[in-house]
Amino acid sequence: MTTRLVIAGGFLGAGKTTLLLRAAEMLAGRGYRVGLVTNDQGQDLVDTALADHQNIPVTEVAGGCFCCRFPDLIKALRHLQKTVNPEIILAEPVGSCTDLAATIIRPLAHYYGEQFQIGPLTILVDGLRETAGFPATVNYLYRKQLAEADLIGLNKADLLPEAEQQRRKAELEALYPGVRVMSLSARTGEGLAEWLALALAESSPAAQVLELDYARYAEAEAQLGWLNAKGSLLAGRPFAAASWITNLLGYLEASFAGQTAPIAHIKVNLKTPAGAFKASLTQAGRPVSWDLQPVEVETDRAQFILNARVNTDPRTLEQTVRQALEATRPGPEVRYDLTHFECFSPLPPEPTHRLVG
Repeated sequence: MTTRLVIAGGFLGAGKTTLLLRAAEMLAGRGYRVGLVTNDQGQDLVDTALADHQNIPVTEVAGGCFCCRFPDLIKALRHLQKTVNPEIILAEPVGSCTDLAATIIRPLAHYYGEQFQIGPLTILVDGLRETAGFPATVNYLYRKQLAEADLIGLNKADLLPEAEQQRRKAELEALYPGVRVMSLSARTGEGLAEWLALALAESSPAAQVLELDYARYAEAEAQLGWLNAKGSLLAGRPFAAASWITNLLGYLEASFAGQTAPIAHIKVNLKTPAGAFKASLTQAGRPVSWDLQPVEVETDRAQFILNARVNTDPRTLEQTVRQALEATRPGPEVRYDLTHFECFSPLPPEPTHRLVG
């Protein structure tokens, strides 16, 4: 059986995971078997944990983007085919990745065309994202991501007034002529049915093969510090779980603002015996966004995953996060037990394939 593959890319914090999880929920409600592939430069992803919590079959490709881990992508897709036999697989490349048409879509169509039907390449853009604070190379990467889209999704549309939505759509249509632009919102469902209809009915022509300066691309990724941490909190007496997340993100926001280090995306997943929480911050001055926020509970133990992508060097990022964990410790008796902690800047991209002809 041929599996429909829907790839949704976009810059860090564009809302890819939230949108794809809502889409998976909608598709499952229609009776489709659905799987999800997440992707990251490192390991221990909030996105994968969130999909697990929502009972969506998920597998992740870690250690590099799909393009640089193409055999791992094929392995992940085949794993889902073997374990859940999905009719549709949703895939989310790393938020610092571009050149998807040449390095992912064309190789899939060329080598595995009998196994996968590839929908239009969707690139999501956060309608409230400001990139002015990032270096020129990061803005170059951001523009290149949008330039290869078959379809651009103006995401988080529920946070934009109607007039601003129309202004941003007109701006994107002028910058990327011939590319369809549509408003989307995972929270309200706006545009999702229309987007899914296109994603399931049409195929990607992979026509927008980029003229891409890989040296500038590598420099852009190297500007970003990348941190993944996993661990647990153990306390002698209960603490407020959601408040800990809010305090942690608030401390990090203030710290990076003081360093003039733009935030690309910081997200936290916390599991307690009573429930799970997931919150994220996509830039300074924006409110914390909650994907999972049950009624405030107190707990004496919790497991957490923290992913942070910030325009700073890895050493500063690590120091700031460690300081934040200490400063927001819920009480003097609370102990952190870190089982995984990695901090780095991505290596230069080296795609397995790049088909441009």
